[in-house]
Amino acid sequence: MRSLSGLPNRRQSLTGFTADGDEIWIIRSISQKLYKCQGCYGSIGVGDEHVVVQYIARAGGTEHSHWHQRCAEQILYPQSRSLRPVAAKESSRDRLEKRGKRPSGRRRRPRG
Repeated sequence: MRSLSGLPNRRQSLTGFTADGDEIWIIRSISQKLYKCQGCYGSIGVGDEHVVVQYIARAGGTEHSHWHQRCAEQILYPQSRSLRPVAAKESSRDRLEKRGKRPSGRRRRPRG
């Protein structure tokens, strides 16, 4: 997990899977309102840099939560499987919402 320290950042997001097999996307964000961290239940103030965790369920649908960077590194990353960095543009809100609308097992693979 040491290699994932400091991620996500402006250029890279993280993706992997939860223990239940749902897709997880971890994205850098700047808060625009007050949030509660799902790791420590502390406050994330307006303007604070933090991470947004977008869950894409196997059965379809999405949900998200907000975490302090350090809480995500200490709690969330060790619980996630196959966590790897990806280009930040891959984790745009529109792309993730589209992924959540496709049924499980129906993801298109690029033809090559």
